[in-house]
Amino acid sequence: MDDPQETTRSANSWKKLERLLGEIETGETPKPDWIDLSGKKRRLAYWRTIARNGFHDFAEDQWMKCFDSPFVENYDYVAPYIDGGGLDSLDPYMVYSSVLGTWEYSVEDFVHTDLLSDVTTIVEPLAGTAEFCYAGHFQYPDFRYVMFDLDEDAKAHVEAKRWLPQTKREFIIGDALVESTWEAVRAASVGKSVAYIGKQSHNFFGAKEIMKVLEWGTRHCDHLMLEISEPYLLDEEPTIDDLTRPEQRGVGISVALDDVEDKPANPLTNSMDFYLIAEDKEDRRNLFSYCGWIGWQAPTLTALGRILDLEVRYYHSEKTEFLSVDVDTDTSDCRDNNTFLLFSRA
Repeated sequence: MDDPQETTRSANSWKKLERLLGEIETGETPKPDWIDLSGKKRRLAYWRTIARNGFHDFAEDQWMKCFDSPFVENYDYVAPYIDGGGLDSLDPYMVYSSVLGTWEYSVEDFVHTDLLSDVTTIVEPLAGTAEFCYAGHFQYPDFRYVMFDLDEDAKAHVEAKRWLPQTKREFIIGDALVESTWEAVRAASVGKSVAYIGKQSHNFFGAKEIMKVLEWGTRHCDHLMLEISEPYLLDEEPTIDDLTRPEQRGVGISVALDDVEDKPANPLTNSMDFYLIAEDKEDRRNLFSYCGWIGWQAPTLTALGRILDLEVRYYHSEKTEFLSVDVDTDTSDCRDNNTFLLFSRA
């Protein structure tokens, strides 16, 4: 039997919301599954008030305080645009964080597994905004956090954040494809280490480059973890993937992943070219370029790891443990959701 169709009712003002709730309460209108609050100005004012006071809803399912941070951080990144600064006034890192830089799992989830319970150093290669380390340090301020990236602006962005004063951390300007960078990571680490690379980052590498990262990452860290997208076909990828959030729509901005014109994705290599863009009625801005991006899939990465004689495990979200890729995949959600491959030397 097919699942019942979900219903959504819209309310574009508080008065209409009150009337709808009254109709539902009296039984005049069936209860919908969702109510869409589409009063743009009021919702935007509400969002800005909450965001300025240190909460954000980038995780889509809840308002949350920043990673158990004791600090009040201002997430109202649309303010400069509202003040007349145009698209150029948008902080690209904040826009990225709002639409792509969110995650469901954190340092806390992984160090609670049996395999990583003795880890004391968290490494974030290709760190960019280093959200993984920054989020983790609020729960584990006694760990050491080592980050590296080629982007000096990203380093400045991360170091300007309000870190807990006792946290031991280092952001290295370095290339993941040069072994000396990984040697510097090893020198900065204390105890057992796990390196985490999100799916937006390692997809910039070709096969030979991925092999280098797997080899050097496991040589100079105890474990290397790659976030992997759920299996998909390129035909399922839209030309324009609209990511616009309500506060962006409220000020007249749209944000999307947009393919590079006349460069279709390659179905044999999973290679594609696209941009993260922001646009309004007047202008368009390319925030980040994803040219030469390869949608690496778990079977290929597992094969590459085994060529290097690495142990390959995946995170079983139900059992909250890392298991061999040959075990219990039928009871995991790795077919439908992101998963995490962990590479270690035997």
